[in-house]
Amino acid sequence: MNLNYTAFFLISFIPLLIAAFWYHPNSPMMRWSKVEGFVKPSSLSPLKLLLAFILSFILVYGYINLVIHQMGFYELFFTDIMLGNETSKQVVEDFLAKYGQKHRHFGHGVFHGAINAFVFALPFVSLHVLLENKSSRFLILHLSYWLVTSMIIGGLISEFV
Repeated sequence: MNLNYTAFFLISFIPLLIAAFWYHPNSPMMRWSKVEGFVKPSSLSPLKLLLAFILSFILVYGYINLVIHQMGFYELFFTDIMLGNETSKQVVEDFLAKYGQKHRHFGHGVFHGAINAFVFALPFVSLHVLLENKSSRFLILHLSYWLVTSMIIGGLISEFV
């Protein structure tokens, strides 16, 4: 299965770009939430930015497997194909020729991005809110960031990767 690695690399910048807007002290979200104690842009070292990009890259890689359904089918036969089984390779090629572009559009990716935000981000952010006695605004601020980010990542993966 051929993936567009350039798009994959560029999509990895999306969480960082959205976070730069979302958590900026002058953004509408931060003014509304009145949440204090966030990292100031001046305190970000190149090493921290590199680490943030690497984590973003890992996030996008994980989303590829959750958004593109054809990856699951391909992975069923991956070991056989790597071992040189021509029958498995032909089964995969025939399947992808017929169904390779099914559900590969922006809207379908947005749908899966929203599901992923609620399945993965909601439990972690909610647990943080409960354990740290944070306000409901804290939950809304972070969950809405993950919802928007996940939907955009999912849509772009489905459309371009």
